[in-house]
Amino acid sequence: MVDLEILPTTTEPAPPAPRSVPDDRSIDDNHLPPRGGLPLGSVLGVTISVLVALVLGVMTAVQLHREEHGERVDREELLAESLAPLAAEIEDSSDLGEISQHLSSSAGAEIARGHSVFSLVLRDGNGQVVASADTGGGASSPPDSLQANIPVRSALLTSGSGMLTVSQDASGFAEEMADRRLTAWLDIGVTVLAIIIVVQLATYLLVTRPLDHLLTAIEKVELGYPAKLRQGDIARELRWLSWRFHRMSSSLTNSARLLVAAHRRAMEVANSRSSSDFDPRILDPFNLDRSGQSVDHDIFRRYLRSRCALLEGYRPGDHRAREVALQVWERDAVEAEKLGEMDLRDRAENAALQILDPRAFENVGRQLEILIGARSEWCAVITDKMRTALAVDGVPLVAIQHRAKHAAGAWRKMTEKGLSLEEVNDLVAFRIIVPSQDDCYLALETVHRLFEPEPFRFKDYITGPKANGYQSLHTSVRDQKGFPFEVQIRTVDMHRAAEEGFAAHWRYRAKKTIRA
Repeated sequence: MVDLEILPTTTEPAPPAPRSVPDDRSIDDNHLPPRGGLPLGSVLGVTISVLVALVLGVMTAVQLHREEHGERVDREELLAESLAPLAAEIEDSSDLGEISQHLSSSAGAEIARGHSVFSLVLRDGNGQVVASADTGGGASSPPDSLQANIPVRSALLTSGSGMLTVSQDASGFAEEMADRRLTAWLDIGVTVLAIIIVVQLATYLLVTRPLDHLLTAIEKVELGYPAKLRQGDIARELRWLSWRFHRMSSSLTNSARLLVAAHRRAMEVANSRSSSDFDPRILDPFNLDRSGQSVDHDIFRRYLRSRCALLEGYRPGDHRAREVALQVWERDAVEAEKLGEMDLRDRAENAALQILDPRAFENVGRQLEILIGARSEWCAVITDKMRTALAVDGVPLVAIQHRAKHAAGAWRKMTEKGLSLEEVNDLVAFRIIVPSQDDCYLALETVHRLFEPEPFRFKDYITGPKANGYQSLHTSVRDQKGFPFEVQIRTVDMHRAAEEGFAAHWRYRAKKTIRA
């Protein structure tokens, strides 16, 4: 915090409170999301079923093709083996007439077995037909018939060898394969239907029903009823989503309740208290006990300044400075805050971050320059507004402080909370110090009259102190142009506890270091 000053009371009239912050136009009733589309459970079920059906169909088609090809090869090998005796008879024949007779006998035997299409062709070594037998009336064999070639040797053939080719009707094989394919596709159909039923049931139990409960809870919150936590969801993400929404609803409800209670208390205090002749100069918020510090103040100040100058002399990315930057970031900056050297702490953190993560430092620094780089006069105007309004409302004031976050501090907040720079509401913060707790609530009433409050970002650490004993009122407000900033309101005793006691921020920093 900087620019701390003891402010006397004044009687200037307070300016009217601006209320021109526009609402988010994307959430009003004229910008509803599209009504069309399928429920998430149905989309998941149909998508999963279609993908499974496609995978099963492709795999089944490939498997059937492999089985059909293997079955055809096996049958052609059996056909060739069955004609081995005929090949032996051809080799033992004494003339071509005897060979023709053997071929006709074999063809007749196949007719007796029920093969309507069966042909035998004997070719010599030059590929010329020597003899043949055809049960199909001379018609050519169907292209999908079973065929086999058997080599034969005979002195009656040119070059002493030839090839016996057999073709057999494959209609029975084709019918068998067709039946097998039909059965397979029926099985796939039944499987896909079962998958659709199971997937739809699973998505209803695991997705649709929990989301419906969550949407119902959201609708109730929109109507002003608190959300209830539903137990029993199996999916981890949905359990956490439900829990976090319940926590968010409870937090928002509690923030609104505390805000109403704070304003009610301010009204009660304003109605019951009489005019006060309090002189703020009798209280000194600077009177902090730092006698127990182990490091001499002046020595440490010189030491840390030299460390900052050393780091600022290095180029970003220089490995020689990294160890020094880590020490400054994790130890020396905390010690500087402990000693109350806030400007020196900011300089040290910026110098360390510029070495440890130069890209982050450059990006955050450039954005900060755009957002708050030219707000020094604005801070003075806001301070005057609050000082004047507090005086008009009769709130005794000890001091007002203000500060703007430095690049390293903003980066730390963004990293810790997972925020973008535009989402950090305390880039600029003011601190109002008053004599008593009642004055804290009166000051809160004045601040909310001056500026547009963010109700769900109100924290009453006076009614409910933090675990370390920290007490203060924190509220986020917006100016007339919509720029957000934070206002902390505390008593002198609370301020001393926050600066030097167990509630000091440097103790929190020492326990929770965010490494760059």
